[in-house]
Amino acid sequence: MVLYLSAGTRQRLDALVASTKDVRLLKRLLVLQWTDDGRARAEIVKLLGVKPRTIRQWLRLFRTRGLTGLVTLHCHGDPGNLTAAQIDHLKAEIHTGRFHCARQVCTYLKETFAVAYSLSGAKQLLHRIGCSFHQVSGFLFKGDRDKQEAHLHVFNEQTAEIQAGGTRRYFVDGWHPTYGMHDAFSCWLLRGQRFEMGGGGGRHRLNVLGALCPEDHDYLDIRIPKGSLNAQSVIALIDKIHTRHPTTKKFILYLDNARYQHAKLVAEHVEKLRQQGVVFVLKFLPPYSPNLNLIERLWKFVRKEALRCWQDTFEAMHAAVAQVLDNLSQFRNQLATLLTLKFHLVPRR
Repeated sequence: MVLYLSAGTRQRLDALVASTKDVRLLKRLLVLQWTDDGRARAEIVKLLGVKPRTIRQWLRLFRTRGLTGLVTLHCHGDPGNLTAAQIDHLKAEIHTGRFHCARQVCTYLKETFAVAYSLSGAKQLLHRIGCSFHQVSGFLFKGDRDKQEAHLHVFNEQTAEIQAGGTRRYFVDGWHPTYGMHDAFSCWLLRGQRFEMGGGGGRHRLNVLGALCPEDHDYLDIRIPKGSLNAQSVIALIDKIHTRHPTTKKFILYLDNARYQHAKLVAEHVEKLRQQGVVFVLKFLPPYSPNLNLIERLWKFVRKEALRCWQDTFEAMHAAVAQVLDNLSQFRNQLATLLTLKFHLVPRR
């Protein structure tokens, strides 16, 4: 039997089919959609794995109550072992971060509500009430939220200046990957397999002073395989930025509070450039605020791409880092979502 749905009903039906995630409702909607398309009843039975009587009941429900009646389920399932008030209480406890594993949740439910849950049952409960298991977010507790908010206010005001043209800005920071001191990471392995990665050493350190433009992700750096970063490194980076953009007359650099960036030599070099008609504004971030330095996210990305495998020599580690930093255009899609101008502030205490 063929249904003849109005254009509006068919449009609404197609939208529901595309958006519905509940399999029970989707089957009902597909029966209506395919019947309207003229498919045979036997074909629908075979495709959906339901009985012909069920299809007749769903079509009758549509004729009498419309789409709203068809997608209304009267079986809401087991209400569970906890009341709504108890679930709210559990959520409040979860919000404090006190539960490090599902077993602790089982113990809490038994001691607080006298309700016993298995380990798998507790995990299902947590997922059902909208919880997930993930790593906590750390922050430097000495960071001042008021100062960070004030900095972001100035930063947003300078965005209008950047959009007007004639000014470029960069986030500047030093990074010091150390040979043999790679971050531990998780990966998929065969059951029972133990994957071991070398570590130790820490005598050889690569020093990178980088600059990242938040608007077009232009990146420059000074790399020092031996020695350390100093005022001369900052001056070299400033000159490199100026050389790349010789027609730009104003640059804004956001820096942390490393001592060499406050050096008198740097201030004198900036003044010398100002006398030549090129202005470099050194804007220092609030203390203990790496969360406001966009280039910190780039360093984290490079660690993931270059340093999650053992390098036999310091030179090999240097080459792996350079392979990523010199080819950032290959990672354009990943960086577009990573290097957004959304900054997480430290919590107010």
